[in-house]
Amino acid sequence: MRKVAIVVLIISLVCPAYAGSDSETVVDLVNKAVEMFQAKGKDDALAYVNSTMGPLRKGALYVFATDFKGQMLGHPVSEDLRGHDAWELQDAKGKLIVQEFVKISKEQGQGWTEYWWLRATETSPTLKKTYIKKVPNADILVGAGYYIK
Repeated sequence: MRKVAIVVLIISLVCPAYAGSDSETVVDLVNKAVEMFQAKGKDDALAYVNSTMGPLRKGALYVFATDFKGQMLGHPVSEDLRGHDAWELQDAKGKLIVQEFVKISKEQGQGWTEYWWLRATETSPTLKKTYIKKVPNADILVGAGYYIK
């Protein structure tokens, strides 16, 4: 039993992605982003959101930000989305995902949603689960998600 505990500890230190589930990591990243918006302000927080490396990235997981009008404020992976109106952005099955993000933020303050998204390296969409949270005292939301395997 002691050997198992040591192996788990080593794996969690060497490869942090195995230390917790994707859902826990996503919630942690989103909470960290909200804290940055509150402590550092919008401009500094968005610099972190748009960074391809840093505290709001963990492996393939990352944080994005939109305002309540659907403007994509920050996205570290899809630079072409930054600064664009994403209000009508749909998943592979027609779900208006940014509108869903805004609805969750306004009605619940935070929550989960699922949608079908096409990975850059694949030809068919994969189910993605995304956690959304409103930035207090701002019409901004942050989110992060992971693909369900």
